[in-house]
Amino acid sequence: MLAERIKDAAPVLDAGATVLVDSPRWPRDLDWSRGCVGREPPPRGREIDAELQRIFPRLMAAPDGTAYKPGLSMFPTPRYAYFAQWARDSRLKPHLSAIAKELFRELLDGEACGLEPVGGGTFTRFMLAGFATYRALERLGVSAFESYPDLQLRLSSPSTALAPKKRRAEALAARRRIVASLAAGFGLRDTPAPANLDQADAAVLALAAAASARSGTLWVVSNPCEGSFMLALDEQQARSLTESGIALA
Repeated sequence: MLAERIKDAAPVLDAGATVLVDSPRWPRDLDWSRGCVGREPPPRGREIDAELQRIFPRLMAAPDGTAYKPGLSMFPTPRYAYFAQWARDSRLKPHLSAIAKELFRELLDGEACGLEPVGGGTFTRFMLAGFATYRALERLGVSAFESYPDLQLRLSSPSTALAPKKRRAEALAARRRIVASLAAGFGLRDTPAPANLDQADAAVLALAAAASARSGTLWVVSNPCEGSFMLALDEQQARSLTESGIALA
């Protein structure tokens, strides 16, 4: 059903398209390429996240090599048990419960009931939707990569101070400036500004990826159990990584 709705909303999607999804692909202790097969031993964190943390300071360094001090904050990806607990909770909305049971039926059918949720419902909602979106895109034959708008915003404009989203007007204004700068690179000077933070995030991911594809500086961090994460870099950032012995995807 989700695949059909995505196709109706974006009929141009085909095997030649690339989709960026603002969500991890799967619980960190399961192997996404093998469905509900567990990873042994279960990792304490994702290898993709560790690699992003490692290269982020280098990507954000000033042209003179001055190091970037602040670190990169990323949502932790919970283990499968976290989602299983929510899947059985009566407070979970019906459509999310249905998604969880379809995704994890193979495991849920063999487990005892009565587990209580551990909190963090916001993470549950966007991650469950993300997990389902990846599966729907697979049905459509579309290549999908994980991406993170906040990270891409910082890479696309390292000198811009990004206000937290709770300061909505200030946060949106900064994002609009970044979107306008990226759009200008394609000669798109009269397009409407993003109306909200979600639109701004989507626009930055699409425009930055298009710009990097044009310059041949797209970067992909991959793990066979976790999937692939795409970064849109400029030429200086790409050069910084290649000079350190890390090859572009």
